[in-house]
Amino acid sequence: MKFKLRGNRVLLDKPAKPEPKTDLILNEDVEKEQEKEMMKKWTHLNVFAVGEDVKDITIGDKVYVRTQALHNAEIIEFGEDIKMSVKDFDIAIVWEQ
Repeated sequence: MKFKLRGNRVLLDKPAKPEPKTDLILNEDVEKEQEKEMMKKWTHLNVFAVGEDVKDITIGDKVYVRTQALHNAEIIEFGEDIKMSVKDFDIAIVWEQ
């Protein structure tokens, strides 16, 4: 799939959610709360794509994004992959590849 990411956006690979250790079915509110807690642990997210205006972040870099920005990130599906869209200024640390 070919695409062009515009502006100062950065697409990040969304880490896979760990499989539950139980067969309990959680309601939507509980799932959202668990995801918020999981986001606090995401400290090295992989850069999947960068917008045309992003200058100092490249595909494959590992980044730390402010937790609040992760809560507000747009979620985008690419086939079976899930990506998160954030602004480049929400990225606080870049570990270059």
